[in-house]
Amino acid sequence: MRIVRVSMLCLGLVSGLLGPGLTTEVMPWLTPTGIGGANIEVYYANSTQQVELDITETKVPYDYVSQRVSLKCTFRPALGVELYGLVGIMGSELKNGESSYKGQIDGTLFGGGIRYVLLGDIIILPIVSFELGLDHSSSSLTEEDGTKIDLRLENTELQGSVMVSKKIGIVTPYGGVKFFHGWVRWKDEAKGDKGKGTGGDISPFLGGKISFSHFLSIKGEISFADEFNYAGGLSLSVGL
Repeated sequence: MRIVRVSMLCLGLVSGLLGPGLTTEVMPWLTPTGIGGANIEVYYANSTQQVELDITETKVPYDYVSQRVSLKCTFRPALGVELYGLVGIMGSELKNGESSYKGQIDGTLFGGGIRYVLLGDIIILPIVSFELGLDHSSSSLTEEDGTKIDLRLENTELQGSVMVSKKIGIVTPYGGVKFFHGWVRWKDEAKGDKGKGTGGDISPFLGGKISFSHFLSIKGEISFADEFNYAGGLSLSVGL
């Protein structure tokens, strides 16, 4: 019996010492990003992808370049489930080697989505997450010679991703695969639709986060292949 009591006491001491650390590793969203917690990100992103616009029944390939400054707010209503919404300003450019249409960062962007985080990051196991989102953007375009300003570009994009991440001290590297598909409409405000088309495919991505505290961190990300994108920003987590 004495051996049992000593064993139970040792187990209690070990659990008391390691419990908070294990809780943070196993369920990192408990504090400070617990159930009901919130996360706010402010970031800049620049992306280039190819789209095909159907103009006068002819499909013309264009490089679609976008720059955006966004505010993304995430809320956790349940363990492992994250809902987010985003708003921002953006500018676009279309170019195909022969002509170029470019706009200022005066357009709008909004969207939302859901992310599911599998239980992980235990000793050697990483966190695996799945995300699905939809966003819509609209911006004005000017022809390369600056003679026209009555063009408008709208893009609705469906996105999905699978991501793996692992916290190592204050650094959290991550990577995964992004699936995306966009529906583009290019409008002439005087004559109506000038062209419409689609774009999107699959792109791997890599990124990392550096945490200065439980509440403040910076992030950077790059994707390549069918989309070239780089982004960076500041993240603030608040426990409620």
